[in-house]
Amino acid sequence: MEVIRTVSRDSVDELLERLGAKLGIDSSTVIPFTDYTDMLTTLLSFVAGDQDKFLVAGHATPELAIIADRAELKIVEILGASPFVRHLEDILEAIDSEKAIVYMANPNLVTGSTHSLAHLDQIARVISKGTLILDEKFFDYYGITGLPLLEQYEHIVVIRSLTAGFGIGSDQSGYLVGSHRFVNRFREEFAWSRITTTMHSLVTTTLVNEDVANKRLTQVYDEALRIASELTQIGVQNRITSTDFLLLRVADPKAVGNQLAAFGAPVENLEGYPDLENYLRYRIQSPLSNDNFMAAFRKMPPEHYKMDNIDKRAIMFHRPEEKPLHSRNSLTVKSANTGNTKKEVLAAK
Repeated sequence: MEVIRTVSRDSVDELLERLGAKLGIDSSTVIPFTDYTDMLTTLLSFVAGDQDKFLVAGHATPELAIIADRAELKIVEILGASPFVRHLEDILEAIDSEKAIVYMANPNLVTGSTHSLAHLDQIARVISKGTLILDEKFFDYYGITGLPLLEQYEHIVVIRSLTAGFGIGSDQSGYLVGSHRFVNRFREEFAWSRITTTMHSLVTTTLVNEDVANKRLTQVYDEALRIASELTQIGVQNRITSTDFLLLRVADPKAVGNQLAAFGAPVENLEGYPDLENYLRYRIQSPLSNDNFMAAFRKMPPEHYKMDNIDKRAIMFHRPEEKPLHSRNSLTVKSANTGNTKKEVLAAK
């Protein structure tokens, strides 16, 4: 039987100090975790009170459904007219109690849709006795965070990934940030202090390799724009998102997915999600892997991917009234559908 080694409490405190310094916050408000599913299940059970459901702004991943079931809560998706833009009015209309639990992945983990800080603030005000959970897994790509709201509200929780910025999407490690009062109470429920040597090494590595992360993010942005342009040239409808993936709209998702997989370029079929019929999701890889992806498309029969109509529903990177907190996220992007060049905002209106 393998023994799981954990680090000393002094090492845990040192790790938290480094995370706090990186975020510019008090380290006592940070709780690291090794298993996202376990952490979020515990969190939902902790904040549920007399609530029997939690509201998810935008599409919910299958993992969220499993977590809700474990926490004995009903999951309610809030979807607007466009799956690529989140509308504040839809969320406010769905909130039926000031004690409601609202989960928002910003950007959304399925479509990359985003919310502004002003929207998060309004939702926090409405659920003054509830909990607003902000999943910022793709923060490194998007750059807008709810952390500033923690100075004003005690019922907001921010969740971050430790490895998403490095392209390690399967890793479940990360950290939670909340108000002093909330974190002190949650520590009594969540076994946060037992950090494995592996996680300690991982956190340390990510903290000292920010230049590596920045270079990768730049490559992802450049490759996303390049691949989107090449896809458009051969007639594949696609959308750039504020994450590390492209959304593709094709005539026969199953046939396209099978042919891409045969070339070692797998995509995820999103047809099981509401309003995403004919959509696939492709995570940006290395330039060589992306070239292989494009080569597979060029060998396909056009009737497998060419649509006879255009999806004109809106898509947006950043809200016009806000700028991202990271200068590396200020991009000039080119719409793969319209060919228009815009700064920070991509919208097919």
